[in-house]
Amino acid sequence: MARFSFYFLVIWSAFCGPSLSADFQFPEDTDVTFQYFVAGLPFEGKFKVVESNFDINFRNPVESAFSVEFDLMQSSAGFPLATSAMKQVLDAYKHPKVIFESTSVKVEDNKFNIQGFLKIRDVSKPVKLVVTVLETYSPDSEKLLFSIQSSFQRRKFGADGYYPLVRDTIIIEDILMLNKVMTL
Repeated sequence: MARFSFYFLVIWSAFCGPSLSADFQFPEDTDVTFQYFVAGLPFEGKFKVVESNFDINFRNPVESAFSVEFDLMQSSAGFPLATSAMKQVLDAYKHPKVIFESTSVKVEDNKFNIQGFLKIRDVSKPVKLVVTVLETYSPDSEKLLFSIQSSFQRRKFGADGYYPLVRDTIIIEDILMLNKVMTL
């Protein structure tokens, strides 16, 4: 925590300009890996990111905001039969988008604990993301490398198809890159 605080102090004193926030987004064609279990065996899928915005406030990280939109129709559960079942269970033909929007950000031990709402099948529920920055960063950074961890219970969103054969918990764990949004 001391090292993290030191970095922020250095950044703050060196870049005390009017704005220490920057917008970042996922590169095109980014997939976020998720894991699910069928009959106790782990399987892996990919959610396709179609829109993202990460407004990172370097002076006061708790004022940062994050949003991500996934397209279920372009996502995969790992193989065709599972993908078809996923789209059916998540009602992707009627509700093709999954959206996460942050409501609060806390910084602890070089990790961002992000609370927000995940919307699946037109049902919104609170979800926590843990984001760990894997490299030193500043307002001048062009790219940010980080890990993300989260999980949610799909049945809370009304997605109860194939339960209990397919477990309730969906786990998101991935290492991802963000690119700084260039403004003119």
